Amino acid sequence: MGKKGTNPKQSRRSGGLKRQVQDQDRGFGNPMYLGRRLLHFVIFCYYLFINIYDLGYEAVLLRDRGLVPPEQVKFFPGILFRSAYMTHINQILQLVYFFWSCITDMVSASAPHSSAGRATVAFRDWFLAAIVFPIGSLVVITFWAIYGMNRELIFPAALDEFFPAWLNHALHTFVLPLLLIDMLLVKHKYPSRISGILGAVGFALCYLVWILYLGFAKDIWVYPFLKVLEGPYFILFFAVMTVVLIIFYIIGEKLSSVLGGSEKKVSTAKFD
Repeated sequence: MGKKGTNPKQSRRSGGLKRQVQDQDRGFGNPMYLGRRLLHFVIFCYYLFINIYDLGYEAVLLRDRGLVPPEQVKFFPGILFRSAYMTHINQILQLVYFFWSCITDMVSASAPHSSAGRATVAFRDWFLAAIVFPIGSLVVITFWAIYGMNRELIFPAALDEFFPAWLNHALHTFVLPLLLIDMLLVKHKYPSRISGILGAVGFALCYLVWILYLGFAKDIWVYPFLKVLEGPYFILFFAVMTVVLIIFYIIGEKLSSVLGGSEKKVSTAKFD
């Protein structure tokens, strides 16, 4: 029942007009819309190039120069030994996220209020919250930490003549600025904290099982320091990594709210 003194038909008409104007603002003719969608496409192309370069050139160079342990060359067909490294997996995650963002842009533009539109937006936001931001942040931090201890584990000096070390570092470090720009321009609806954290920890657990299988079953230690860690320190290391991952999840949640406006606070951001 409408409020006293208001016409229900007029109220519905004005509400429909407001919704129509909001949809037009998200259309292809809107400069802000075009800017955000173009940015997603450019970042997707950037990560596509990085992954092609990584698998098509750098991985082959590492293998042919004997910089990959023989047991890895024997176990992994071709260049798939890169799938054991979280730095490479992170680049694929970023590629998938921005590819899906491009898909979401197209679906939400053509049918923003459809079930397909809602589903693509929901998966995009969950994937960013649970996987892309916390895993990407953890990879960047550990990348620099391990590089400081032994750069050969991250980027052998023998490759400097082909690919400058500073450029390799920049490519990995760009992960966070690009995600922050995305958060600034797009309003994301974060999932419940339980759902998001379970997703992040579940993904990390799957990777842990993978590298422990390689280590104990195939004697391929992707990160050699894990081989020398004794029982209590081994458990402590992964416990600390889990806590750090959860912290990064919460940081991402807060940053998304501050930079772009979380949907928990902005109800009109469903199909942004």
